[in-house]
Amino acid sequence: MPVNVLYCEGAKNSPDIRVLLNVLSGICTVRFAGSKIGLDRKILFVKQEKLLPGSTVAALKDRDFDNDESTPTNTPRNWLAKVHDQNIQVGWSWERKEIENYLIDPEVVLHALGSKAPPIEDYRAALEESARTISDYTAARIALSLSSQRHSSLRNCWGNVGGQHPFPDRLAESDCRAGITGIVCQYEQAQMVRKDDVLASFEQLLSECRAGGCRFQSFLTFFSGKDLLCGMRSALIGWGLGEPFVFRERIVKGIENSTENVSSWVPEWDQLRQIVQDFSP
Repeated sequence: MPVNVLYCEGAKNSPDIRVLLNVLSGICTVRFAGSKIGLDRKILFVKQEKLLPGSTVAALKDRDFDNDESTPTNTPRNWLAKVHDQNIQVGWSWERKEIENYLIDPEVVLHALGSKAPPIEDYRAALEESARTISDYTAARIALSLSSQRHSSLRNCWGNVGGQHPFPDRLAESDCRAGITGIVCQYEQAQMVRKDDVLASFEQLLSECRAGGCRFQSFLTFFSGKDLLCGMRSALIGWGLGEPFVFRERIVKGIENSTENVSSWVPEWDQLRQIVQDFSP
């Protein structure tokens, strides 16, 4: 039976749910779910207790940082939860790290802004330059995230928190080592996290995240879309498109106001529609 109720990670009026309402228009109800922590158990509870009789319920979450650097396939990833040694599908995760990774896609920008879009080749160049700028910082964030999954809830970012997203002013390799050290030292004694282990992971990830590396080659999948946005700040302002998160809002509104088939803009969006319709629990 097709999914007819999809819970989405994020707040009530977040970009996540606003985009999904358009991508999945006409095929299912989309509801906000807040944090993804415990969301799999919530979906299982709704299913087992039949709290929504007659409905097929699933959820969609961000991918976030992980240790899987395999080539993207432009389709959502299955999200499984273990119940009594059995894997049960509760929904999917985006293939890209977060919703911003789709909103800054050149094809989405071109469709959403129309005549107000910057010259697309200039935009592509600014996006790739942002990826180069944040490559070492991305390696640091992934290293912290992987350590957090094994040990504890480490922060995986640092920097100026005056805006909507923490982002450091200095992004060199030495700055990233200092950032990792500062975060781990706050947890090292109580949480059994070793600074040397995180730095070793960081060193391994540097080649993957720098130009030519497997993660860099698909930076719209593996890097943080929010970080890429922040890295384009000067270019966005220069084009008269505002600060990074003002630009994000322009894109979301462009999606909401579009008369086009929005799901056709990104292959994965079209795939999501298809798998939601074809789902068989």
